[in-house]
Amino acid sequence: MDFSISFLQPNFLGWLILAILFIGLGLPLGTDHDYRRKWLGLAIRLLILISLVLGLSGMQVERPTDDITTIFIMDMSDSVTVEERHRAETFLSQALATKPDNDKAGIILFGGDALVERLPHIDSTMPILSSIPIPHSTNIENALRLAFALLPNEEGSRIVLMSDGQETIGKAEDLIELAQARHVEVSTYPIRRSDSLAGMDELDIRPTDVLVKQVYVPSRQAQIGDEVPVEITVSATHATNAMLRLLMDGMPLESHMERLTTGDNSFRFSVPMDTAGFHRLRVEVEAESDSRLQNNWGGAFIRVRDEKNHILIVESQIGETQNIAVALQSAQFETTTIPPSNLPDTVTGLAEYDSIILANVPVIDLSTAKQKALVAFVQDIGHGLVMLGGPNSYGAGAYLRQPLAKALPVEIGVRNKEKEPNIALVMAVDKSGSMGQCHCDNPDDAGQRSQRDVSGLPKVDIAKEAVFQAASALGNLDYMGVVAFDRSAHWQIELQPLVNASTLDKALGNIGAKGSTNIFAGLTAAEVALIESPARVKHVILLTDGWSSTGYYSELVKRFEEEGITLSIIAAGDGAANYLSELARNGGGKYYPATSMLDVPKIFLKETIRAVGNYTIEEPFSPVGGMPSPILHGISAMPPLLGYNGTTAKNMARTSLLTTRGDPLLATWQFGLGRSVAWTSDLSSRWAKTWLDWDLYSRFVVQMIKWTLPTFDDDAFQLDVTVQHRKATLEVQLLDESEVFDELLKTTPLNVTATFLANNGDMLKADLLPIGVGHYQSTVSLPSEGVYLTQIVVRTDDEANKPIAHQTTGIVASYSAEYANVEANTTLLNNFAQKTGGMSLTDPSQAYAHNLALSYQTQPIWFYCLLLAVLLFPFDVAIRRLRIGQREWHKLRQHVIKLMPGREPSPTVAPLEQPAPTSSLQAFRHVRQRATETAHTGKGEKEFPSPSGRGARGEGKVDPTGRGEKETPLDFENVSGDTLSRLRQAKKRAKKH
Repeated sequence: MDFSISFLQPNFLGWLILAILFIGLGLPLGTDHDYRRKWLGLAIRLLILISLVLGLSGMQVERPTDDITTIFIMDMSDSVTVEERHRAETFLSQALATKPDNDKAGIILFGGDALVERLPHIDSTMPILSSIPIPHSTNIENALRLAFALLPNEEGSRIVLMSDGQETIGKAEDLIELAQARHVEVSTYPIRRSDSLAGMDELDIRPTDVLVKQVYVPSRQAQIGDEVPVEITVSATHATNAMLRLLMDGMPLESHMERLTTGDNSFRFSVPMDTAGFHRLRVEVEAESDSRLQNNWGGAFIRVRDEKNHILIVESQIGETQNIAVALQSAQFETTTIPPSNLPDTVTGLAEYDSIILANVPVIDLSTAKQKALVAFVQDIGHGLVMLGGPNSYGAGAYLRQPLAKALPVEIGVRNKEKEPNIALVMAVDKSGSMGQCHCDNPDDAGQRSQRDVSGLPKVDIAKEAVFQAASALGNLDYMGVVAFDRSAHWQIELQPLVNASTLDKALGNIGAKGSTNIFAGLTAAEVALIESPARVKHVILLTDGWSSTGYYSELVKRFEEEGITLSIIAAGDGAANYLSELARNGGGKYYPATSMLDVPKIFLKETIRAVGNYTIEEPFSPVGGMPSPILHGISAMPPLLGYNGTTAKNMARTSLLTTRGDPLLATWQFGLGRSVAWTSDLSSRWAKTWLDWDLYSRFVVQMIKWTLPTFDDDAFQLDVTVQHRKATLEVQLLDESEVFDELLKTTPLNVTATFLANNGDMLKADLLPIGVGHYQSTVSLPSEGVYLTQIVVRTDDEANKPIAHQTTGIVASYSAEYANVEANTTLLNNFAQKTGGMSLTDPSQAYAHNLALSYQTQPIWFYCLLLAVLLFPFDVAIRRLRIGQREWHKLRQHVIKLMPGREPSPTVAPLEQPAPTSSLQAFRHVRQRATETAHTGKGEKEFPSPSGRGARGEGKVDPTGRGEKETPLDFENVSGDTLSRLRQAKKRAKKH
């Protein structure tokens, strides 16, 4: 087979020049008696050198291969009909059946994302397609990238793109060059076609589809009384009848039946604008025959301006803000008064109002979604917010650590001037078995038999929620502890500075209702902990049903009084004992009979706020002037007030009025693009009774609201918005003639940002990039369909980042482009096939046609080269350091024969010739050994005379055993001449060596 050799690091091949040095230094001489061994050693060293160099060079063998790996990527998005998907699966199954044995197949399913259904494998069976990609979008680019990652670098590579060519995300054509560089053929199988109905108009063989193509409003802004034209384009694949409806803010305005023709159909509505604010227009079409319903709507957004400002007043008690509404209406404000339950929980729902007043509204009446919408209402779209005080507002309303608190210019918690804890609160919670059920009789009534009925929710679980509510009203300098008791007391949370919510949740999680009741044990444990507390106020809240077995409360309550500890009791359910009310009265606290356990959390919160004490201060005082403010323009002396909510001003807030204690009464600040005001007293008959008859009452209210009104800079720049399905393109052109930018454009760099607020509260921000002088543009992909309130803000590009101008509009992201196009994008499919050498497949066997350019399979062999060098190295050392003669080879042979089964080694026979000794000592021993062996007889040995003429036995005897015995020296003169000559020659060679 043809093959070629390549190297990963060919630069290392230069080290082969060392072979010349190896040969020059190790070349044997002709006079060497062991030249064969030296030639062998030189050959091994050269082989080691070559192996090392080839290994370091990354030697590999390339051989041609005809194997093909094909990755099928199948479109599973909603733009592909069920019939088209079935046809694609049939094609895939037939293609796998024709796959040669050595070829591989992989499968990827894609929509908005791409999922690997099967890795490349030689298996030719059709798998059950179980992966479910995102169906409402198509990302061909992502699917191709995943296919490139699965293809091997060797073998033939082919991708079969089975799609209608529609892509709503990404840009697949950017990968054509990558496919060309990697020699990957991309063939296509257009899903949207019908070979069985060839020759017919494709539009006629597809199911009828009716879609709203465009809803266009010429101007995004209008005035009260304007007639706004709404232009609608409806597209249909077949002629049909359809009902056309127009809705504004969810309310139907007009509907009528229309006859749709094939292609685009244009209609026009005229909508009178009677109310100010942001309005959502929606067009719906309902056809007699329609294959898709996702694309049957479209929308637009319009802002209606009014000379009057619209103020929303939110009150918990009906009639509490009547005086405020009258004062605003006298100044030509449009007012709307609603309860907290009717407050919209989306920014778009709030955007029709210029400012919102929260009058004594507790946080429990405002969901988290409503609070977040109010924050965005001020911060992101630049409108106003006013919070009025009262018994249910600020800290007393449990706004501490709530989302809305960050929009206010005051801290809800009251910071103690001496930095000492304000309160140490111990909540003693009954967790006995009776707290797991609902009592229906009174344990104090001896004439009744105590019975219990199981309720839907155990009392102890409601008690846990009550503890959470109470913790929300405590500040960072407060102490809190939770002791649960049955027949004994158990600390769930030791008395300590306020813990975070996760710690509290974990500590309360293991409370279960079981055992008997020992209220005395719980109160005693609370007493011991509170004695050591440094707090100014020490309070215990006891939650129990009163089914206690032991306790001497008179002495305990007396100790509470001496130690400054107060006790309030919440009786859980109708079955609670009557003695609890007397115990609370003696303990200096309050008694709360909770007829329904669902009221317990609110009671806990109320009692905690009452115990804290500084959240509401009810005492007469006269406002004290602070920093100047436009709100107080023309106002000097003010009547006294009867109370207020204790708060602390934030660092960036501007405090214009204070109480006699130095707490903020009127605080303002800029929050994002909008403004918010904190008035810690009320404006009703509770605390502001004397203000209602004050001549400047209306002026104060109107000027406070006016300060929060948004400023509109619609004339500062021109905004153009184009929305194509879920892609919005925004263009901003700063106007040179505007006073706002007259000087800034010359001296200060600016940046332009866009904020998109969705109905669900999600926020998306984007920067508009400059494309010219004073000209900015950006295209944003919106995450989902729906209405987005959009705020465009121009700021200085410096450390101050000061807002210069802003404009609010709205956009509607209609259905995904997945449902927009009714035609296949054959251009994309053809470009891939033509530019990568592929084709538009019509026969399943073409998916494995062996017509690709010859590819090569690479086999790295550098590892084997390095391994060979390592294995040869010991042989090189052995040849240079060891001397192996005939005797050694003979002994090795005998040893091998001995190890073989059934073979006995032959008797040892001395070889005829011995290798020449390499030293005089070795020669001497060799001759002595030969002489001794020759002198052996059957029963004795022959003794050689010594050079001195004495007999064999005597002092000159040489010890042949080497153990120190004397043995007669050899007489070298009587030894044969051949032996002596060989000895002399060996000695000469040894000296020469």
